[in-house]
Amino acid sequence: MGAVSSNIQSIRCLSLGALALGLGAELQAAYAQHVWFDPRVESKLAYSDNSLLTEANRQSDLVLNFAPGLNTRIEGRKLRGALDYSYDYLRFMSDGSTEGRHNLFGTFDMDVWEDHLTVNSRASLRQVFLDRGGSLSKSIANKSSNRRLVQSYTGSAILKGTIRNYADWRVSYRYGLTLSPADNLDDETITSNFSDTQTHEIRASLGSGQRFNNLEWRLFATSQRSQRSLEVNDFTSETAGGELNLKFSRHFALLGSLGYASNGLQSSALAADGISWETGFRLTPGSKLDLTMKWGKEGNRTKWYGRLQHFFSVRLDLAATYTDTITSNAIVLNDNLQSLQFDPSRGIIDSQGLPVDETDPSFSLSDVDFRRRNVNAVLTWRHKRSQLYVNGNMEWRTFDDSSGTAASWGLSTGFKRSINKNTDLSGTISYRRSRFEDGVRVDNYIVGSLDWSKRLSKYFTLAVNASHSQRQSNEQGSDLMENALTLYLRGTF
Repeated sequence: MGAVSSNIQSIRCLSLGALALGLGAELQAAYAQHVWFDPRVESKLAYSDNSLLTEANRQSDLVLNFAPGLNTRIEGRKLRGALDYSYDYLRFMSDGSTEGRHNLFGTFDMDVWEDHLTVNSRASLRQVFLDRGGSLSKSIANKSSNRRLVQSYTGSAILKGTIRNYADWRVSYRYGLTLSPADNLDDETITSNFSDTQTHEIRASLGSGQRFNNLEWRLFATSQRSQRSLEVNDFTSETAGGELNLKFSRHFALLGSLGYASNGLQSSALAADGISWETGFRLTPGSKLDLTMKWGKEGNRTKWYGRLQHFFSVRLDLAATYTDTITSNAIVLNDNLQSLQFDPSRGIIDSQGLPVDETDPSFSLSDVDFRRRNVNAVLTWRHKRSQLYVNGNMEWRTFDDSSGTAASWGLSTGFKRSINKNTDLSGTISYRRSRFEDGVRVDNYIVGSLDWSKRLSKYFTLAVNASHSQRQSNEQGSDLMENALTLYLRGTF
């Protein structure tokens, strides 16, 4: 069954690539102004001092990696699209075994009807560590049954308009699909099961138009559903209500909302079926600071919301958020995927323009719904050819199956320096502390990497990567450490 699943995933991957390329060709004549088509080939030689990711009996290995890939991008007056695909073929020299790994990221954003209708889509095929309590690594030069292919797809459409200058209206729909082998209950190597999931999210609102200056209002309704392949409860959440924004000046406003909330959760602490409300303020004392704080109640839980953005200077800025939501893993994956973009020079980046590292899972994938309280702050400094950032985050998940509250907090920093027009140096280091929902197990996870690359010619680039991954756990047998060194030559044609 595993081989059949693997073949199906390969076919889906290739079909998605063909569909994206075909769609790009059809739209090129009508909308595209610039088209890039860049095939590439990478040859890597990697060394790992713990290729099986075990605590005891560590085994070193040398891994040969051949990785063909393709990057294509379209930019036009009404659309932007990108597709990056690679296939890693790895051969482990110690025993001659081989592995194949697919990786894909695609974006498509189109303004179908100017100022009225936009469509957006994202696609991702990633090698993900499913269970945060299992094996983890920063390097590709190892084997792990915990590393599996997870496919995520989202597509959304936003329709909006105005009713003269009295009101603005907006309707949006987002579809999501998540596929992985983790729904195979017969695979004993999978320690964390997760359904193939479809999500449907609808949002509609009617708000005050330009005629209203100091008193803004908005009526809203939302619906979220996660439909799962395994015999577990589906996730549902529905809300409806109204919001008021009373401006006392250009710098200060009071915020309030009243509505109805309902979800299908089982726990009395998380379930909601009745009135919900929020109150707060927004403070904008100048062009450099924007602060919003809200407090309210939904069901039996008290919730908070906060957002801060501060520009210290042209080079230095801070962005921070705190959110408290009832959600599912599939919807969180949709939110994360929707916020990503592809940058030709930096690869996949988040909404803050920072590189994305998915080798450090904060939580395991599961079908249990949860309350998610998340704090995230990013401090970014930019100067000419250099960038330095510090990212801190904390998250608590209270699960609906009464298993408890899991927590994760971490700090990461990184830099990128263009030494000259042909040579780049970058590095990252991160620390994460995870407390599992049983309240007993605690893991400390440390990851560091250093990358050097030099463009040898118009078509070829030489690069070296050194990485260190380490987990210190209070659970016996769960400590891990790996050091890896990778040398690779990339040709882009």
